[in-house]
Amino acid sequence: MKVEAPGNLLGPYLTKKEKDSVDIHEKTGIPIGSIRKMRSGETRAIPAIELYKISLVTKDAIGVVLKEIYPVLKLASNDKFISNNIKSDTTDLGKVLFSLEDYNLDNLAHRTGIKRDRLHRLTKLDSTKVQSHELYLIEIASNKEPGELFVKLFKNIKLSASK
Repeated sequence: MKVEAPGNLLGPYLTKKEKDSVDIHEKTGIPIGSIRKMRSGETRAIPAIELYKISLVTKDAIGVVLKEIYPVLKLASNDKFISNNIKSDTTDLGKVLFSLEDYNLDNLAHRTGIKRDRLHRLTKLDSTKVQSHELYLIEIASNKEPGELFVKLFKNIKLSASK
């Protein structure tokens, strides 16, 4: 069963920042139709890499953007236990997840509300497949600063040169 992505305030945030979809597209390469669907709320699951690119366009730190667009996002549980099961054959996202002090897929699933199978797939998939709300929940569950894992995963992302 697929878990529904939470609502977000990306549209009001971009309006407040006076950023239009065409400008965002030109600088990020995100299709205009995708940006419009994210703005309107039709697309609720925003890819983390796309939200990171949008934060570069708005010139706000990703942590600020996360707090603005997910103001009520909370952990499913505050219970926590510690386990370290780091494997060397995982993706960058998997390595980030495994390096967390309290890493354990069952623990992260319990605390974030993200299904364990989804978390497991994220350790094997390219990090561009993680949704922004998922990575933000993982940050909250891991006592990381908002945006810290975004910066670590997407540090090499650059905007297109202005036209």
